[in-house]
Amino acid sequence: MFFLCLIVICLYLNEFTLAFAPTNTVWGHSAVYADSKIFITGGLYPQSPTSFNGVTFSKEYYYLDVKNSFGVGAGDPIPWVDLSSVSQILPTHAWSAFLNCGLNDTIILYIGEYGTPATANVANSVYTYRISSQLWSNPTTINPPRFNLHSSSQTVCDVNTGKMYRFSGNQPAGTNPPPVINNMDILDTSTLTWRTGSTVNAPEGRFDHTGTLLPNGYIVYIGGTLASGGTADMSKLPLYSINDDTWTTTNVPGYSPTPRAYHSAVLTQDGRIIVYGGVTGNGAAIDDLVVLDTSQTVYTWSKANVTTNSPLSRFYHTATLVGDYMIVVFGRNNLYLPPPTSNEVFILDTSDKTNYKWVRDFDPNPKPPTPSTTSDSSNSNSNSSDLNKNISDQNKGLTIGIIILSIVIALIGISFLIYFYRKRRLARPDMLVSGENDK
Repeated sequence: MFFLCLIVICLYLNEFTLAFAPTNTVWGHSAVYADSKIFITGGLYPQSPTSFNGVTFSKEYYYLDVKNSFGVGAGDPIPWVDLSSVSQILPTHAWSAFLNCGLNDTIILYIGEYGTPATANVANSVYTYRISSQLWSNPTTINPPRFNLHSSSQTVCDVNTGKMYRFSGNQPAGTNPPPVINNMDILDTSTLTWRTGSTVNAPEGRFDHTGTLLPNGYIVYIGGTLASGGTADMSKLPLYSINDDTWTTTNVPGYSPTPRAYHSAVLTQDGRIIVYGGVTGNGAAIDDLVVLDTSQTVYTWSKANVTTNSPLSRFYHTATLVGDYMIVVFGRNNLYLPPPTSNEVFILDTSDKTNYKWVRDFDPNPKPPTPSTTSDSSNSNSNSSDLNKNISDQNKGLTIGIIILSIVIALIGISFLIYFYRKRRLARPDMLVSGENDK
């Protein structure tokens, strides 16, 4: 009984008191999905809790465990796991590319901007992390390109060949012109050798754009700040073919989203590129959730139909697709300094392309939808109350857990008293039943 209670109390202590949570508001960080985890590192956080002015570079390293269900409502314990103790080899950094390139048990970090520029070394800007052994290494690459900042969100990897593709980006302040070039830099992660791709028909250089690799071998580049100023037209999209090292441009007829930079993009299994957030010259993009359908020969844009309350639009965030869920982590909005980042995780259900939903719960094994006789209008009107109900149910669950924990502690206390009383009773003959001494 004693050992059973001890095991139970350890489990509850682990759940309620030993959980790790990031404590800084972070943007410009990097994220990658591998081994049922979203690994996150680097970024910037404000030096003041009330202002964006003044930033500190980070080398924090942790992951969000997405193997099991969890919630992001008020009071929900988000399953963060801290790995900073194994990341001391990393420099402080931001705007870095963090990629799964198909290597066995290994993910790759390519530093974007160093927190301490004096430590920058282009040949040693690639770090590899072996997941099973939790070990970082810092190999030397061959023929490295120049530094290009703000290019992390468009750097992609072909898991079939292990090649990493980085297009454009801007130079650190004080470097020789031109500050923005349109090079395609390619790293073979198996040999750690860099080479330059074709620039014939390449588009104008840019930064803070996104790149998405399609199954057919085309990388679709969306948005970004142009070398000539302004943001890139979303109705004319540059395409780079990794199959034959060529550039083309595709025109997207019909609706065109507001041009933007600092946004995110994820690819669904049915060919939708979901673009979220970003900013324009006039602030946050009003149409902050838009979808590019690449499943047909002629691409089409549409504004996502969202039937739930949406979070404030943001930029400098990361978005990672896990199953049908797009998990948005951290970032900035242009209205106020967000609270500590443990509350800055949002989940978008993308399973129904006609009805996107911001939800409070992540389920790695969602049940198929059941037929409903409720109209779309009533569904939309009930979204807010459903979210409030979810939060209430989650808080009730936490309260029940605390009550159970209190009961377990009480049982352990009683068990200790019984154990020590019996031990003392057996050790002292004078405490035996008096009837035995009278015989």
